[in-house]
Amino acid sequence: MGSAFEPLAARAPLVPDEADHAAHDLMAAVLSADPARTERTIATLESLDTDRRASGERPTGLVPFAYDLRNATLPSAESYKQASEKLLERDDLEPALRTRLEQTLSDDPLEQADERIHESHVITYGGVFNALAEPASHAATTGYRAAIGIARALVGLVVAWHNSEELTLQERQALVQWHRYLAENPTAPDAAELRERVRDAEAAWNRTQRDRALRAARSALKNDHPELALVAAGRALRFVPEDPDATALAREAGELVEQARADQFRSFAAPAALEPLDSDAAALARALLAPHGDVTGAAQRVLARGGEGPYADEAQYALAIAAGEHGDEDAMWRAMQTLASQDPLRSNMARHAAATTDDPEQNPYDAFAHARTRDRAHQVGWIFLGPLASGPRERDLPRPMEWLIELPSFFDAITSFPNRLVQYPWLSPWPFGREPAAYARSYLAHRPKGEHAEEVRDWLEGYEESRGNWVGALEVAEQGGAGDLATVREKAAAQALESAKKEHNRDFRSALLRRIAREFRDTDAGRDAGTLARKEAEEATPQRIRLSRGFLKENPQVRGPDGLGLRPELVDGDLRNGELHPNGVILAGGRVLEICYLDEKGDESAPPRIVRQQVSAERMARLVAILEETTRQNALSDPDDDVKPDAARDVFFERARLGLLDDPDSRAGASSAYAFLSMRERYGLVRGRESILPVDLVIQGSFPDIGLGAFPRIRMPKPTPDAVLYR
Repeated sequence: MGSAFEPLAARAPLVPDEADHAAHDLMAAVLSADPARTERTIATLESLDTDRRASGERPTGLVPFAYDLRNATLPSAESYKQASEKLLERDDLEPALRTRLEQTLSDDPLEQADERIHESHVITYGGVFNALAEPASHAATTGYRAAIGIARALVGLVVAWHNSEELTLQERQALVQWHRYLAENPTAPDAAELRERVRDAEAAWNRTQRDRALRAARSALKNDHPELALVAAGRALRFVPEDPDATALAREAGELVEQARADQFRSFAAPAALEPLDSDAAALARALLAPHGDVTGAAQRVLARGGEGPYADEAQYALAIAAGEHGDEDAMWRAMQTLASQDPLRSNMARHAAATTDDPEQNPYDAFAHARTRDRAHQVGWIFLGPLASGPRERDLPRPMEWLIELPSFFDAITSFPNRLVQYPWLSPWPFGREPAAYARSYLAHRPKGEHAEEVRDWLEGYEESRGNWVGALEVAEQGGAGDLATVREKAAAQALESAKKEHNRDFRSALLRRIAREFRDTDAGRDAGTLARKEAEEATPQRIRLSRGFLKENPQVRGPDGLGLRPELVDGDLRNGELHPNGVILAGGRVLEICYLDEKGDESAPPRIVRQQVSAERMARLVAILEETTRQNALSDPDDDVKPDAARDVFFERARLGLLDDPDSRAGASSAYAFLSMRERYGLVRGRESILPVDLVIQGSFPDIGLGAFPRIRMPKPTPDAVLYR
């Protein structure tokens, strides 16, 4: 088979015709700010198009662009807007020009502000309708349950109103557009009225930020963080000075901070004179400081004088530490807990023992045991109560009122108990056990040969297996777990291989495959990883930018003589003269293209037959230029036909336009795997479209009561791309 490309057509010098001269005169008139000459030139272009239509020729298509160019020189934004609206009434505008004009007009600050205000009203009132429509639709089939649903919806609306912000997100977006309009049109007739609206909106925005700060301050006080509460209350006062709620919170938080600082200062104070240690206490101190001191003997001598004597608590603490150092963990923590249970005002070491016992880093097994207890309670609570297992949702209300609001949900929680009981064994991902697993790993890291190491290791291995983390289970099993090591290795290798296949970075993926092949060489997945790593090394290319066959068919100008120059018979559907595989053509880096052909049987589902061909720098430059121009025009004509951002692709295209592809950049970070696909490949045979109606009809079934209902739902406006900046 010969080359897949036709020879590049030589481009003859262009001879300007009357339309070219008129376009030149138009540009000169616009640049010289000559309105009369501009109008004459546009009239010339219109007469040329009239003559061409009369003779059956194709018009120049320059007239709409001439008017758009003329409009750009108008003295005010309002006049440009009116002229562009009039231009949009023409029926000979190219789709790209029409889309650009529509986008320009939609960027009007006042129109955007009005649209955001309208969206805010739809969300506010539409949310009320949607909340009540669903329970009302079940009134005919569920009776009293519908009444409960309506009551719950009303309570939810009241709570939502209580927690809502005074200035909504859409209103904040409108405020920015009002500011923009006033900055661009300070002397507009409606500027004075708009400034009043801006002042009211800014006051509401300050109150909104005050409310946010007050919620943060209350939460910090509730969680015993007075310093954070003081900062949040101060922030609220900056937005609304002398606010009574913020002032009261700041006063309360300040008193707590001052009290904590006084307690801290008092704890740092030392007595003016220290009493000398007696001989037994001094011996205990020396034993604690010596590298191999007899701590046990010295502590027992102190205790032999009487369990309540001076330094008895210190001796008991030292004995507990010594027991732990000798490997008797249980004896150590029993002694620590005994000390921790004593009255801190009468025992010198009670606070130290309590801090040691309660520290998960120093006492990970106790933290593990308590976490397992909490986790079991959480599992049982979830089975019986579902979402109410952890109590009512936080609504910034008094806790009893939050419980009262959740009362109607108890009925659903009880009736859905069988569903959760059936669902429990198949939960994925497994939501329980994360906290005890963290403490289990900490215990094994600190005490791999501790008294409870085998128990903790067996539990952790079973937990990792239950949630499908075979790599984690293997790590535990290799430390001495009770599972079948060979089986765990096979499953861990297969899981690692699947993860490596999903990695997009070529170098990282290859490194993962080599590591799997090295560490799991005795498994089937390890051998498969070695094969894949070798194949990647042999077939790796600097780029993998793909032009699918569907894309090339959908955009003939890209495959035509002004672009790729692909032979037409490769996409005519006739297998006798060769046919492209659906993979199409791949830009493999440098000036190398991979042409993917169908196999001899013409099976489109089979792997393609790939032929590599190096093309000229001019052909690559033409291809990239027409490809970028086409995709931009398509995106303007059809918003669904957009091009996703890809920095590596754009850099490669820039180098192609400049003729710098003879030195390919082989770094993984410079590689792109972008695919240009046809609209059918993206969306299927029928592309989904949003209904022009403002409502959707929802059909909903209920498993617990075997009910079925249908109700309308107002479609909420989609957030704008910049909405994240206003949250």
